[in-house]
Amino acid sequence: MRSCGGIGNNVGRAMLAACLILAATSGFGRGQVPSSSGSSSGVLDPYGWTPTPIKLPTVNTPDVKTQDYFGPSTNQPFSEKTLFPNPAIPDPPKTQAPVGLGDIPPPDPTIMIPDGSWPDLPPKKNWKGGVEFGLNGSQGNTDVLSLRFAANADRKVDNNLFHVDILYTLTNQSGLTKQNQAFLNARDEILFKGSPWSLFSAVQVEYDEFRAYDLRAGGYTGLSYLWLKNSTTLFKTRVGVGVVRELDTESGGPPAKWIPEAVLGDDFNYRFTERQGIVSGFDIYPNLSQLGEFRVRARAGYEIVVDPTHGMVLRLGIQERYDSNPGPAKRNDFNYFTTMLFKF
Repeated sequence: MRSCGGIGNNVGRAMLAACLILAATSGFGRGQVPSSSGSSSGVLDPYGWTPTPIKLPTVNTPDVKTQDYFGPSTNQPFSEKTLFPNPAIPDPPKTQAPVGLGDIPPPDPTIMIPDGSWPDLPPKKNWKGGVEFGLNGSQGNTDVLSLRFAANADRKVDNNLFHVDILYTLTNQSGLTKQNQAFLNARDEILFKGSPWSLFSAVQVEYDEFRAYDLRAGGYTGLSYLWLKNSTTLFKTRVGVGVVRELDTESGGPPAKWIPEAVLGDDFNYRFTERQGIVSGFDIYPNLSQLGEFRVRARAGYEIVVDPTHGMVLRLGIQERYDSNPGPAKRNDFNYFTTMLFKF
């Protein structure tokens, strides 16, 4: 019985081993090899033992830049654009220059004193004026000498304007004096800021050797009004009252007297170009004690700039003096001249 039981057990073991061998050989016959890793990470192929890898779903992470509370990173340049990538105020639009005009020149470089302080600006030029001179003459059958000398000066500040001019003319013919005149005009004006009105006071002195009263001096006061003033044109009028003292410096002449007068006048200047223009002035003095009597003083000149560097100006001018009651002299006294003016 033992031998039979032992034989039976041996036969059973042999059959189990044969079944295992048969199963193994059938898998190899199809060319399929079981996974050597023995891992369950794959899915068995329905026709064999080869596992199929599992593919995980792809997740797209959005590109979101979080705010950096500690400023730019250390490897970025330290500049305005890195600190403030989005400016609060955009750049203002650029104004285009009109067609035909060139580029605006750059400003002059600032001059610095070595110690770093700003330099004192040159003082504003308050005085300006000029000296005028003319000479004509001839020698031979007729000896003629004509001399004309004039000067003027103006001073202007914020609340005051002062003007003064002098003129002297002398004409000598064949040893005889034909003309000997001198004039002085001075006017001071009080200006009001932002207003075309101003207060003026004026002084006028005249000397004429061939007048009944060879010396006349007067003083006036009144109002001025500035109608127009720009880079090319000046037009100004004035009205006032005053008194004149007439006297004869020679012995035996008429007695001196006072004459109340009014004054009405204007100044008109116009510049055609940078080098050519006209200057003019007109004043009429009505006699307040004798209606119908009056005096006129008018002057005009055409100026041509010859040398702007040295202020050299050629002036062609006329001057008119008219007295309704001149005594033994003629009422009208008209002069025309050509002079060279040096401005400063």
